[in-house]
Amino acid sequence: RVGIVAGGRRLRAIARAVERDATVTERHPELASIPVRIASDEATARAWASAENAAREDLAPADEIRAYGRMKEAGAEVSAIARSFGKTEAHVYRRLALAALPAPVLDALKEGQISLGMAKAFTVSQDEALTLTILAEVKGRDVSEHRIKQALQPAAISATDRRARFVGLDAYEAAGGSLTRDLFSDTVALHDADLLQDLFTERLNAEAGKLAAGWKWAEVMADEYVSYSVTEKLARLYPVEGVLTEEQAERYDELAELANADALDEAGQAELEALDAIIKGDFTDAQRAVAGYYVYVSHSGTVQLSGPWVRTEDRGAAIGAEVLTGHAAHADGGDAAPAPKSPYSGALVEDMKAIRLAAIQTALLDKPEMVFDLLAFGLSLASGVSTNVFDLSPGRPMNCPSKTDGLEWSDRLAHPPAGHEAWSRPELR
Repeated sequence: RVGIVAGGRRLRAIARAVERDATVTERHPELASIPVRIASDEATARAWASAENAAREDLAPADEIRAYGRMKEAGAEVSAIARSFGKTEAHVYRRLALAALPAPVLDALKEGQISLGMAKAFTVSQDEALTLTILAEVKGRDVSEHRIKQALQPAAISATDRRARFVGLDAYEAAGGSLTRDLFSDTVALHDADLLQDLFTERLNAEAGKLAAGWKWAEVMADEYVSYSVTEKLARLYPVEGVLTEEQAERYDELAELANADALDEAGQAELEALDAIIKGDFTDAQRAVAGYYVYVSHSGTVQLSGPWVRTEDRGAAIGAEVLTGHAAHADGGDAAPAPKSPYSGALVEDMKAIRLAAIQTALLDKPEMVFDLLAFGLSLASGVSTNVFDLSPGRPMNCPSKTDGLEWSDRLAHPPAGHEAWSRPELR
């Protein structure tokens, strides 16, 4: 006997047509001899049968998952399963991940007690008892995939964690760390927190030693930033700026013009960068001997340096080596002598500030073009300022002292433009 696993209805239709009209094969010779394919084994026959059913009507997700699982258990390759059902191999791999779920999960999916997305969330679990416990809690409820995953892996660490990014998954696995890859969301969960922390600390210490080589000290920070409370009493060092020779300065101007015109070639760009490096300067050996860096890993998993800083205990040596001079020799150190009491009263100081502000405002009203010049300078590299170019704050600064005897007041300050007085109305404040 030969069993028909696919095409049975078509065969019966041909047989019925011949019974009704014996001459049908004369008009259609192709019906006289029907080509068939014989499966080499039972697994192949099952694959054909499943594919036939799937082609006739879309299988329910649970049925499709189980069909793929049966074929895989029978020895079928993923590529063969994909061809049989007309699906991509990636689709088959994702369905096979679901096929490994406990039967009650697939039963709940077939009965509509959980969604396909909820079923996918269960694939992150390696604990069947916990899986069934969580399944009982979520059946018939609208629970997000994220909450299910959290319940199944409460102590898991995401691969997006800065420590995991810094260490790298390959290094973590090579050290024996276990992880779970979610085929449905491309997320990875790490399960050995202690190992990850050890690898993180070990690599960060190694990186700190390399990055801060030549400096007096390097200290690693566990956080993803360096708190102000750590550095508020320290003195910050900056590179000693270099000076270009007359020839270098002329060459710098030539290269800068070419760069502005987008006409600078690769060699010229390298030369310009080298001259820029001279201008920006570098740290001296004397600075390196009294200062160091804090080393930490940012949220994105990259190593960052904060510094260089002179610690309080090194301040004396830094002053002696003239690394810290003037105000920097005492600023933020906590060791400076208290400032002498001012001979001027607070009221007088505030009046002088108001007069100075009025004088500046009057000068700018006389020469408004100066405002643009100052702004252009502040925005240029020549100013040496890279942050806080604009210093804006809400409020109404006082430009009128408490005593105006002898003060020559500009009418433009005394009489604001029309409409300005509206801002003083309480309802508009």
